[in-house]
Parts: sequence; C-alpha cells; structure tokens
Amino acid sequence: MTIVTFTNLFPSSVMPTHGLFVRERMRRVAAASGLPWQIVAPVPDVVWPLRRGIYRQWRAVPEHEVFEGDEVHHPRYRHWPGLSLRRQADAMADGARQVLRRLQAAGPIVIDAHYVWPDGIAAAQLARELGVPFTVTARGTDINVIAQDPFVRERIRALAPHARGLFAVSRALAERFAEVAGLATGRVTQVRNGVDLERFAPGDVAAARRELGLPLQGRLLLGVGRLVAGKGFELAARALASLPQDVRLVLVGDGPERAAIAAAGGDRVTFLGARSPAVVATCYRACDVFVLPSEREGWPNVVTEALASGLRVVATAVGGIPEILDCGEDMALGGVGPRGALVPRGDQTALTAALGAVLEQPTDRTGVREFATRYGWDEPVSQLVTTFREALGAVA
Repeated sequence: MTIVTFTNLFPSSVMPTHGLFVRERMRRVAAASGLPWQIVAPVPDVVWPLRRGIYRQWRAVPEHEVFEGDEVHHPRYRHWPGLSLRRQADAMADGARQVLRRLQAAGPIVIDAHYVWPDGIAAAQLARELGVPFTVTARGTDINVIAQDPFVRERIRALAPHARGLFAVSRALAERFAEVAGLATGRVTQVRNGVDLERFAPGDVAAARRELGLPLQGRLLLGVGRLVAGKGFELAARALASLPQDVRLVLVGDGPERAAIAAAGGDRVTFLGARSPAVVATCYRACDVFVLPSEREGWPNVVTEALASGLRVVATAVGGIPEILDCGEDMALGGVGPRGALVPRGDQTALTAALGAVLEQPTDRTGVREFATRYGWDEPVSQLVTTFREALGAVA
C-alpha cells in the first residue's frame, strides 16, 4: 500500500529548493506511517519560443530520479504560459496518467495532492479513473486567487464531495476552501505545517554573521522568499530610509523584483540569493527581526522558522499569520507584542512604524523560541497518518 504524493511543488536535482515544504511534510508522514511513498511531480512542457526563465529550468528536470533518497517521477504535460489556465488540470492529468497506472499496478495507492489547481483537480480525475481514494491540500493562492475564476471554482466544487480528505494549512484557508467548494466548514480539516525545531533554533549571532559575510555591528532585518511583488519586500526596503542608519535589510531568495527592491533600499539591502535550508537557518540566527509584508499567505513556514530561531516577526495580517502569532490585544493592528507586530496589507507607514517600534523593544530570543515549540511536526503528522491509513485500508 503506497502513498503517492501528486504535486508540481516538489524539489528536484535542478530546482532543489522548489516545494520543500511539501517534501518536509510528506517525508515525515511516510516515515511515521511505515507506508511506501512515491512522488509524481508533473512538469510543464512549453514550446521553445516561450521557454524562458523558469520554463528552461523545468525542461532540464529529469523524467525520473532518486533525489536525496526519494523516488520522483516528473511526467510532462503541455502548457501555454498565460493562455492555458482552464486547460491546465486536464493537461496535467493526461501527462501523468501512465505513471499513475504503473504505480497502481504494483499495489493499492492513495493519491495525495497538494495545491488545488491544477494539481488537485488532475489528481481527482485520475483517482476516479483508477478507482482509488485521494486527498487534496490547499496552500494559499490556489484558493485565494485562482479559485476566483468561475470555471476553476466549478471544477473544485465537482471534486470536493469525492475526496477522502480535504485539508488546508490554516484556519482562514480552511474556511475559504469550504466556501469555494460549497461545503460545510467542518468538511475541510486544518492541518498546519510544522517546523523543524532542531534545524531552526537560536545560536551564536556573531558566528552566523561571519559565516554569511554580514556586518558584525548593527541591526539586521531578514526577509525570506521569492522576490516578487506579492511578498512586499520593496515596502520593507523603503522603510529603511526612516529607520536608524545601523539597520539593514537582508533578503534570501531570487525573483523579478530584485532590481526594484535594490532601487528602493540602496546599499542598505543585502541580497543572499536562494539558499539551502541549512544556510537559511544560519540567516535566521544572524538577524534581529523577521519581516514579511505579503499581500496574501496561506501558512508561511518562514514565520514559524523565524519564531523557532528566536526572531520577532513584523508581518501583514493576512492568511494564517495572525493565527501563527496567536495575536491577542497587544498585537492587534498597530500594537507591538513580545513576538512582534502585525500591520495592514500594503500600508507603508504602518510597516515602517512597526519595524521601528519592534527594533526598540528588548530582544527575548529564548521566550520567542519557547512559544514556537508548539509548532513542531508531531500533531500534523499524526493527523495525516490516520487519514492515509484509513484511506489505504479501504482499498487494501
């Protein structure tokens, strides 16, 4: 009996940091359950005139590999960037059909889909054809943005009643998923992400800064994520002009907004590029405050990683962020609490004021770390193991 994780969000030898959060979760579930695990991570195949940027990287991903001990299949499906949103789920199912049939031929499977569109819809279609159970996990943009398309919304409503499990990574997203799917709220189960409490922990600040080549003096704000407009890092860079001169912004990640961020923050912004999880953990230890001015989020793992590393967080009050920070009256919008501050989305003035206020508060890395220990992996892994055992038992 095998769990088959079906998602485009999974790392590969070509894109080793892509979809790490799915791998971290399902690796633990497979280990705790003792069940075999395979991964089907479809890759968009784009015709050569349109094969630019990330699509060149996709092209280089092998069709099958064992990546860091995990067997991963990367079937291709035809994709037309910007033109084929409504056809994408059916195309993904067509591309992955033969791989799923081969896996089922070896024994009973349950399909574990991550990201509702197109992955969850494609997985539901294949599960129906094969007569196997499936689960779907919503992670953010799939429900908050893509599902605004009426066609996508109807496809989600059609699949939802047939899923063995519908999951979302935050309470807010679970409620939204249920609304989109036309189901009672309780039909979607919140299964939050966990954080690796061994990897992400406070440490020697000076040693971490030396390792990364960061200044030993001064205070460092840290942002981790894709450098895209939706993450709001340009707002954080603009805030530097109103903060004391010893404050700098360190960014981990790459993306198309790098030049705009650099123009906004000048030489007070340090770009470290995309880094491995081990190096990212060092980045948390090196810095003083974590900043995430996103327009939208599901359950951002970077926030729990920062807290586990002892960093206070200044972030927008979107998605699961208020839930993670367990905000009381002291951390209502505009207030500063022991774990940081929340600000309205897109509010430059509020973000700048919150960063200044948090930087002036005494640092309590130990207290922040103690709070974060509630976000270990044991609880969500236990929830998922039960679901998959029940699903596989039904088809054994």
